[in-house]
Amino acid sequence: MRFEHQVAIVTGAASGLGRAYAIALAERGARVVIVDSEPLTSKDAGLRGCAQAIAALGGKTKVFCLDVSDSAAVQQMVDDVLLDWGKVDILINNAGIHHSCPFEHLSEKTWKRQFDVDVHGSFNMTKAVWPSMKLSGYGRIIMTCASSIFGDVYESSFSASKMALLGLVNSLHLEGNEFGIAVNTITPHAVTQMTAQHLAPAVRPLFSKTTALSVMLYLCSSKCPSGKHIFAAAGAISQAELVEFSASRFTAEECTPEVIHSRWGEIYRAKPYRCRSSGEAQVLAWAKASAEQRNIDIE
Repeated sequence: MRFEHQVAIVTGAASGLGRAYAIALAERGARVVIVDSEPLTSKDAGLRGCAQAIAALGGKTKVFCLDVSDSAAVQQMVDDVLLDWGKVDILINNAGIHHSCPFEHLSEKTWKRQFDVDVHGSFNMTKAVWPSMKLSGYGRIIMTCASSIFGDVYESSFSASKMALLGLVNSLHLEGNEFGIAVNTITPHAVTQMTAQHLAPAVRPLFSKTTALSVMLYLCSSKCPSGKHIFAAAGAISQAELVEFSASRFTAEECTPEVIHSRWGEIYRAKPYRCRSSGEAQVLAWAKASAEQRNIDIE
């Protein structure tokens, strides 16, 4: 898969997977805009190093040092890119922060900052490129999540912010579908400066960047699906969905907390399970099931 004549924006590109994504896109022909909050004046500026790596490949890049939670700065950056390069085909919302903390010690300031970067930053970036993507009838947007969406100890702010991105993608996928805009999430895991300390030395070699890079490039391509949540790590690639197990039916008279408790073993993970394409589809399913129980025709 090649990306000649395409423009990609990668946030959080100073290090780790963000840097790897940017270089991989440049290797395959894309012009790449790299964004990070790291000051370019620092001695070992990662953004500068990333730009130099892209230049060594013969690629074209633009470098922006900004905070993705600053909507005005984000919009100005996108306007500059559109003015010079005319379009944005790919957006990888990779910028994020991580701060483990017991919930009772989690400050409101830390909680809000987590959402400012992970959620509001992804919103700002996506909103800035959305109109031009709609106008051109094409776009690829990827939100970066983390395995903590399943929940981890001391990760309440991180887990909550990443889970919010799943809901954002579920809706944007439906809204962008008719305009050729595909929106997905990736939940990668690879050895980076952020993750290395959380992996035992014996398993670190298993978590190279190869799997995450390959999935990311696929999600950036014209052949990718939309509205999907992809897990990529250690040679494993899978799709995740929120599913509903088969419903247990109750009449109005028997639907009491005591009856629910007595039937919990039946309710919990009753099979088969179903996937819903939207919230509206879920409401319709509830309505149809209830109407059928009462012999009401709603077709």
